Amino acid sequence: MAWFLALNASPTKGGQSPTYELQENADIERITVEMSSFAASDRAVAVPAVFNNGRQQVTLYVRPAAWGAWAIYELSEEERREMMAASPLINAIAQARAAQQQQQQPPSAPQTFTAPPQPPQGGPSVIPRLD
Repeated sequence: MAWFLALNASPTKGGQSPTYELQENADIERITVEMSSFAASDRAVAVPAVFNNGRQQVTLYVRPAAWGAWAIYELSEEERREMMAASPLINAIAQARAAQQQQQQPPSAPQTFTAPPQPPQGGPSVIPRLD
């Protein structure tokens, strides 16, 4: 099961709501305590996260005071897949990717191109010399 940090901005700040997957070794208790206490002093909290489906480990520095709300939650792989399947953004990305792949595929029936018929040419078949 993976842990996630969800941030939610106030509507006046654009309504952003990024979600980050936390590293397996993240100290959830420390992050929760620091997010709560650092909000009043407007200090940043170091949050160990992963990008690219766990392939890249990074440290995010989050200022809890800059966000309207935040939450730390845990999801099983099945819950995560269900949530992703229900996401309108993920569905739109999947549809766009499928349409792009369809456009890149070669046509199913090969098209043959023939040269247009040449108009009949009048005149000599040999060009005379002019010397």
